Amino acid sequence: MIKRYIFFVLTVVAIVTGGCKKKPAPIVITPDIEKNHLQRNHIFGKVMNLETATYYVQPDSMPLKDTARLKELTAGRGDGDRRFVHHYSYDSHLIDFTSIGEDTLYVRKYRYNDRGQMTEWDEQDRLRGDTKGVYTYDRNHFIESEKIYQNDTLVMSFAHKTDGVGNIISTSQDNMQYVTKTTYQYDENGLVTEITEYEPDGKVFKTAKIEYDNYGDEVNRCVYKAGNQMIEYTYTQYAQDGRVRKVIYEDKLHHVKETHYFFDYDIHKNWQTEVCAIDNYIVYIKQRKLTYYE
Repeated sequence: MIKRYIFFVLTVVAIVTGGCKKKPAPIVITPDIEKNHLQRNHIFGKVMNLETATYYVQPDSMPLKDTARLKELTAGRGDGDRRFVHHYSYDSHLIDFTSIGEDTLYVRKYRYNDRGQMTEWDEQDRLRGDTKGVYTYDRNHFIESEKIYQNDTLVMSFAHKTDGVGNIISTSQDNMQYVTKTTYQYDENGLVTEITEYEPDGKVFKTAKIEYDNYGDEVNRCVYKAGNQMIEYTYTQYAQDGRVRKVIYEDKLHHVKETHYFFDYDIHKNWQTEVCAIDNYIVYIKQRKLTYYE
């Protein structure tokens, strides 16, 4: 009798303690319509500034296995062959973007409305002059149009159609010579799964089909010509904690395969070094420096 009682008590305790185990946190997938600039580029944390320096390598001059020379490549070459600086607000809006070569090439500044939607950007380019982009929204606060002006002359316009939650489902692009169209399809999580581009005569030009993992991160992107011939393929590999590890891109028309490797992650899981290789030879090395809001 006592043994039965003890067995009963132990069974109840096992059931209770088993039921009290901490459940894993639910996976939250952010729809494309709600993503800010950082999220769209798979960047984590409250970023204040993001500086990127790119160092190009002469063709076939550095095999991928020659990792000992990577630091030699960047040492003594200043800020790189090309440098970009992004500046973000505390709420993760892109404030401005600067492109720097031997000198500042252009600066683009962004403006937003009280809903956090971009309303305008203006760009000062040392070579091309001034460019401006203007956005309009409908009564539901969904994107309606974009217009781009070059030195006060309209050079490009986009007319958008949206679904019931604000996702863009089709865009007509007018470059003042002809009009093309692009359509978009989404899954139940609000992530775009298919992008189809059309010729000015309405015929399909190409279609991109996109697949995601269980966390909503893009893993496969296949691009097809009309007739279902694959012309491009992109595969992205992630670590268990969401860090991007490798991206493989194949241009099947020109038989080119690029592999991008990512290293040196900071405490926010953002990579700081990228190495791009074609046919096992390094093409460029990109280094990032990120600073964060406290």
